[in-house]
Amino acid sequence: MRHLAITRLAKKPQILDLTRMVGHKDLRMLQIYYNETAEAMATKLG
Repeated sequence: MRHLAITRLAKKPQILDLTRMVGHKDLRMLQIYYNETAEAMATKLG
């Protein structure tokens, strides 16, 4: 459930803001739960 919630939340805020929102102290912990699709990354880039 946490994985799904963080992945869905990631569509809106910046990644550092998301880290603070979910209570992680660094990005490494967030990487366990946050898996963005290649399509989503491409959309953000262009």
